[in-house]
Amino acid sequence: MGVMRWSLFSVFILMFVAACSSGEPPHANKADDQDTQLVADPPPFLIQPQHFDIGEVEEGKEAHARLFIRNTGSFALHIAEVQSACGCTVSSLGSREVPPGGFTTLDVTIDTTAKGDAIKKKITVVDVLGRRADAWLSLRVTGNTHDGEMDGRGIFSGKCAACHVEPAAGKVKGEDIYGAVCAMCHGEEGRGAYASQLRGKDAAFLRTILEHGIDRRMPAFAQEKGGPLDPQQIDALTNWLSGLDE
Repeated sequence: MGVMRWSLFSVFILMFVAACSSGEPPHANKADDQDTQLVADPPPFLIQPQHFDIGEVEEGKEAHARLFIRNTGSFALHIAEVQSACGCTVSSLGSREVPPGGFTTLDVTIDTTAKGDAIKKKITVVDVLGRRADAWLSLRVTGNTHDGEMDGRGIFSGKCAACHVEPAAGKVKGEDIYGAVCAMCHGEEGRGAYASQLRGKDAAFLRTILEHGIDRRMPAFAQEKGGPLDPQQIDALTNWLSGLDE
């Protein structure tokens, strides 16, 4: 009888182990899977249209676009902020609270001063949970009718100063100065991006451009011309750029 009881007990243990090994994973793992799924899912809101062509705008004029933020979820949308790539792009929300199935307006204004040709701007809406939705604005900036140099106007004043003036303050190394106020247009290490490549140019050429500018799209960066860089910064930036291989 004792042997039989032991055998039955052993069978019960084996069945219990088998059931545990083939069953559902612990609840904590299921929660992890749910969290991963939530991160992978698209946000329950979007910007319409996601691609908006403003058309042609004369350089120096403001470009305007009205977009819509639509709540596609089942709960109220609480918008935390609207982000853009630079200070020349400013957004205004109709409301930060959007009910389920509802929408609000998003008005965008772009300052085209010192810009030219095809431009593309990214707008990002972020809710209070950190979820994000993007939209892209495109426009073509045509030539302007203004004469003469900018002399400190344009990208060195108003909203544009946040990107083209303030970051240079206190910078003494050429590489740091370039990263602060040049890289956004001329690309990493002078390789070219929105604006032309600067690698491989000699020091005299670079100094002339920095001190005097070329036109409204490349104004003078020297302080005596209304720009953000003092003579020591001009020297440091020129020396660093001229040392880069083409």
